[in-house]
Amino acid sequence: MGDSDDAEAVVRAIDEIGIDRLTETIVTAWEGLGSGVEPGPTWPEDEIRHRFELSEPGEAVGLDVLAAVLDASPRGPTEAFVHLGLGRRDNPGGERFAVETIAGHTDVSATDTHTTGTVPMTAETFDALARVYGRSLVYAVVCDEDGRAILERDWTTLQFSLPPSAVETVRDAVGSAAGERFEQV
Repeated sequence: MGDSDDAEAVVRAIDEIGIDRLTETIVTAWEGLGSGVEPGPTWPEDEIRHRFELSEPGEAVGLDVLAAVLDASPRGPTEAFVHLGLGRRDNPGGERFAVETIAGHTDVSATDTHTTGTVPMTAETFDALARVYGRSLVYAVVCDEDGRAILERDWTTLQFSLPPSAVETVRDAVGSAAGERFEQV
C-alpha cells in the first residue's frame, strides 16, 4: 500500500467512525479490546506497576514523572506508540516542529488534525513529546526492546512499571508531594 492508499484509508475511516470518536477508536484498537487479548500494553511480570493521576492533562509534574521514569528504568526505552490530537496543519508554532519530528517516521500517519504511530524513542523523540505534552499528547506508551511497556500515558493517567528501588528514585526526582500520589496497581 502506498502513501496515497494509506491516506485514502484514513479518510475513509474518519468518515465511517467520525472525527469525534477517532481517538477513542485508535486507542481501543491499540489496546486490543474485543480481540481476546488482554487490554492495554504488555507489562513485565517481575516489576511493580504504579499509577499517577494528573489533575489535568497539562499538569507540569506529569512530564517530570515521565522523564524520571524513563531515566530510572533499568530497561531502556526503545520505541513509543503515540497519538497526538494535532496534525500537520495545526499549530504552526513549536508544536508543529514536534508533529513533523514524529510524523517523519515511516510507521506514523499524519492527517491535518491527528498524528498517530510508532517512533523510535530517541532524545529527539522525547523533546518532541515534551513540546506537545498536555492536551495535544492524547496517548503514548513507551516500550523496551522486547515490546514490554515502561510507561503509558492516557490523557490524565500515567502508569509505569519499575523495580521498587527505581520507584524510590522516581519519588526522589519528582519530590515528596508528587511521590505521595503514586498508587500501586
